[in-house]
Amino acid sequence: MAENIQVPTMAQFMAEGKAPEVLCWVGCMGSFDDRAKKVTKAFVRLLIRSNVEFAVLGTEESCTGDPAKRAGNEFLYQMQAAGNIEVLNGYEIKKIVTTCPHCFN
Repeated sequence: MAENIQVPTMAQFMAEGKAPEVLCWVGCMGSFDDRAKKVTKAFVRLLIRSNVEFAVLGTEESCTGDPAKRAGNEFLYQMQAAGNIEVLNGYEIKKIVTTCPHCFN
């Protein structure tokens, strides 16, 4: 049975004048890889059951740039990192959790 989990975005929280305790950074693998999607969904269920107020960036989330950096493309990494920093600072994010080791780096 497929479970449809509705997770609020940071934009939705901000529109209500609220800020969640945690940002859940999904990452590329958690969004596109079938096995990693299962991990992401399980982690979200844990956050919900633990009564952690959290949100995702949704379409505002971009690649962290880790793959570009590992491939030696420092310029692309710096561009992606700068974009993410701008988004995170705009929401005044204090805590980030992720299930992706590459995004963690």
